[in-house]
Amino acid sequence: MASIQVEGEIPAPLDDIWKIVSDFGGFLEARGIPVEVEGQGIGALRKLMLGSSVLIERLESIDEDSHSTSYSVVEGPLPAKDYLGIIRVEAAGDSTTRIVWSSTFEAAGEMSEADLAEIITGAYRRGIKGLQRHFGG
Repeated sequence: MASIQVEGEIPAPLDDIWKIVSDFGGFLEARGIPVEVEGQGIGALRKLMLGSSVLIERLESIDEDSHSTSYSVVEGPLPAKDYLGIIRVEAAGDSTTRIVWSSTFEAAGEMSEADLAEIITGAYRRGIKGLQRHFGG
């Protein structure tokens, strides 16, 4: 099983970032990605278009104390199985928040875990940059 982790800092207070990260659809919407969410709370599904493919993710947990959420991939073009993503945020100063985005997964099909890790790492970096832009960073 492979694991990756990407970190970044966002120029906004923890509460502002947590409000977006804890909103299963809001996290993608803040980055300008259209998303459809079915249900509320644990078990909610979010659907987004990746080109002509649909990615469906399921909310697995929200922890208000540790400011973290986790989600799994239910369906989509990503050649991975047993994917579990975790997003955690923590204060890095009065008006700066550190985001830590990690996941574990196994490659499925022909793709190697190293190649898949590179694709996912790139997506996490783009996601963090999108949040930085959203907050003026």
